[in-house]
Amino acid sequence: MKICLISREYPPDTGWGGIGTFTQHLAKGLVDIGHEVDVVSLAKNKAGHSVDGKIRIHRVEPYLQDADLGLLARAMPYSRYVISTSAALWRQCLSLHQARPFDVIDTPELLAEGFFPAISKIAPLVIRLYTPHSKFIAEKLHNVSPSFDHEMVAMVERMAMLYADAITSPSKDLARYVSADLNFPLEKITLIANPIDASVFSPIGPKAIEVSNQLKVLFIGRLEGRKGIKYLIRAVPTIVKQVPEAHFYIVGDDTKTAEGQTSVLAELKEFIRQSQCQSSVTFIDRVPLSELPAYYRSADVCVVPSLYDNSPYACLEAMSCGKPVIGTTSGGTKEYLVDGESGLLVEPKNSEAIALAVIRLLAEANERKRIGDNARLRVLDKYQRAEIARQTAALYEQAISTFQTVEPRPLYTRSTADILLDTDMVTGGLNTMLHELLWQWSIRYRLANFVHSLKTRPRYFIAENLLRAVKTLLPNIEKSSGAISAPVRWLERQVLLKQEQIVQATKAETVTSNSTSK
Repeated sequence: MKICLISREYPPDTGWGGIGTFTQHLAKGLVDIGHEVDVVSLAKNKAGHSVDGKIRIHRVEPYLQDADLGLLARAMPYSRYVISTSAALWRQCLSLHQARPFDVIDTPELLAEGFFPAISKIAPLVIRLYTPHSKFIAEKLHNVSPSFDHEMVAMVERMAMLYADAITSPSKDLARYVSADLNFPLEKITLIANPIDASVFSPIGPKAIEVSNQLKVLFIGRLEGRKGIKYLIRAVPTIVKQVPEAHFYIVGDDTKTAEGQTSVLAELKEFIRQSQCQSSVTFIDRVPLSELPAYYRSADVCVVPSLYDNSPYACLEAMSCGKPVIGTTSGGTKEYLVDGESGLLVEPKNSEAIALAVIRLLAEANERKRIGDNARLRVLDKYQRAEIARQTAALYEQAISTFQTVEPRPLYTRSTADILLDTDMVTGGLNTMLHELLWQWSIRYRLANFVHSLKTRPRYFIAENLLRAVKTLLPNIEKSSGAISAPVRWLERQVLLKQEQIVQATKAETVTSNSTSK
């Protein structure tokens, strides 16, 4: 089969989290069993094409519309980000498909990467579940609120899922949630676990941390509320008091998801400082996927204290490296770990339970080895990349059959070439409507625009308003002598030229800002 994997995240450029990790494992697994794979992903710096073995990787920059959507970006930043990135991914996928058609397209549900393929029905579509935006809204994960902006993202995700030819979930827990959220039959969601390359994530190999007098406790993941890192950190004083040689290695990027959108890392460090445990904790920035096995091998115990995760890769990677994992009963972790056999499970948001579990494992070397060995065997039996790739390929065949036998019902019935033009028209119209409404009813908005323009572009502000004043005070200026009208026309051309430059700069700033926030 010729397969297109669409994913904003793909290592190394944009290997931000579990989606990128999954996509890379899946792409390599599919190639290993004989399929042809193109990956369409976001670029970190600039667009381009590359090859990873037999995998063709196409990097794209966010789609820039012709209209200045600065107001829409401020009012609906998440929706704007979804449009700009999904549209760019779609445009590249469509171009590849038109040159040489894909047998199937595979995308995550997260942030509606499959929206354009779903509504156009250009090829069979499989959507993989991670954590839909509706889940973030319902449980206020990442400080997400039920605003119109967030609800719009959730709605677009739902549309993509409902128009897919097949849906797959890495856990029963997530499948049940999506089934209820969509009012969609649970039996139509195929369970396929996350894959892992057990030859890379192996107990055998170099270690990143060589300190002999420590019992090392490892956390790997973004520093954010959903990952439960603060509950592990709160357990540190209790653990260190009982096991003085315990040392905690916290590996992951900081995020601005603490209270008031402030730094989580700063909050964690302040707690450690107040607890006088600075010598027992080391914070390490996110490391590349290729270097993670060496960190897992260094650990004595790994902790995955997530408040919710559909199936965290940190759990699977640690298990594959033969390490005992302490996870929570929330989400899909409990389906990957067998409590007491291949890991330990505790209730989420329970620092005391985490502390007791860590102390237990640090105190019993034989128990650590028994659980770690069982974890490795479980990975070899159920989660190896080649087996997951075969299961996924079988689902692709089902999606192709559905696509061919069920009459296509594309939501968008115009030419596929018009999708982005129509998207531009809708979003541009919304941006104009918001601007005109605020300009008409809000003096504060007008003043804010004047002050912003005067501060950031004083020469342009003066020229624009001078031109407006001349045209208002002298309506018959064009009938005057050429000596008067020529300077006015010159000034008008300069203002128009500067307007175009501002539009381009605003679009670039908007995309950069939204990409960084994600």
